[in-house]
Amino acid sequence: MNPSILLKSLIPGLLPLIIFVGAQAVFGATVGLAVGVAVGVGEFLFTLIRDRKADPFVAADTLLLAVAGGLSLALHDEIFFKLKPAVIEFVLGAAMGLLLVLPPNYLKLYIGRQLRGIQIQDEAIPAMRRSLGLLLFALAIHIGLTVWAALALSTALWGFISGGLLYILFALFAGIPFTLQLLARRRAARAAGPASGRKSGEEMLPLVDENGTVLGSAPRGECHRGPGKLHPVVHLQIADGSGSIYLQKRAASKLVQPGAWDSAVGGHVGMGEDLNTALMRELREELGVHQLALEAEGAKVEPLFRYRWETEIESELVFSFALRYRGPFAPDPAEVQEARFWSVAEIRAKLGTGVFTPNFEHEFGLIDRARAEAAAVAAPAYNVETSTGRPGGGTTTM
Repeated sequence: MNPSILLKSLIPGLLPLIIFVGAQAVFGATVGLAVGVAVGVGEFLFTLIRDRKADPFVAADTLLLAVAGGLSLALHDEIFFKLKPAVIEFVLGAAMGLLLVLPPNYLKLYIGRQLRGIQIQDEAIPAMRRSLGLLLFALAIHIGLTVWAALALSTALWGFISGGLLYILFALFAGIPFTLQLLARRRAARAAGPASGRKSGEEMLPLVDENGTVLGSAPRGECHRGPGKLHPVVHLQIADGSGSIYLQKRAASKLVQPGAWDSAVGGHVGMGEDLNTALMRELREELGVHQLALEAEGAKVEPLFRYRWETEIESELVFSFALRYRGPFAPDPAEVQEARFWSVAEIRAKLGTGVFTPNFEHEFGLIDRARAEAAAVAAPAYNVETSTGRPGGGTTTM
């Protein structure tokens, strides 16, 4: 997992402290404390209203800031005042450290809640824990430097170390791992010669962030040499209107999950393609269905959800869609070994037996949960034949 993703998930909890440090450096301790506490209270109330649940990390940050800041102003003790940022950071670091010693699911749930719309997979938890450990190491360095500056350096140097240096460390934390990976890839490419990068005629894939913004490109082979190079894929669930779902059995020649049943369509978004173009191309190539056939039937593709899927082979940003269409289909035997409609009861009976790809089972579960939640609030329940849905899962592509 990219450390910047973890940092993004933790910043909401650290925001009151970060705002306080910046405001204090510009406007002084009193104004800085007032602004930091106000931001913390506002953030706490916003999260409480939005999620109907209190964020203990934001609450702890704001409370510690108010108590420590209030004591320093009341006591008028310069040393206590200078040590205040280190004390606050130490307690917050201890709270973050709890996420490392508690069962891994606590860290997954917290980060998943902060990164709304992004699903965190179990495979990503070890990388998340390593990134959190690096963040705590950076925080420990800042605490030590702040204590040293408070006891031995001038007020001006203490002000920089306790304030601006925190932002610099966070920037280094987010940027250094990415820079090291980039340098390592370049060294490997130079050592292997000019043919090591892109093979002749190899497909180029866009590299994106969690919002789908294109950041660059890489050969398809490089994207499949391990997690880290996030690239977009499209998946399509096809239903017949009577409760059955059309699935494909992956060809035996597939590198990933050969012979397993999967979603009707799944494929990469090529460089320069938009999502609709990629989806229509994959639908045509894998199942022989052209857009004109869909228009003739009045069938419309609807978006379902987006999420990040991490495996030991690759990192995907999955864009899932739904379609109600009965056929005809003409599956490509090079891509699809077999394809047919499955009833929901058939699918449920085979879950967990190895018949389906793990990604399809994940996506099917998300659809089931969305339907149950909709029914619980007396809204029109999700039904696979209605082509509607909400954020969740993904499908294997290769």
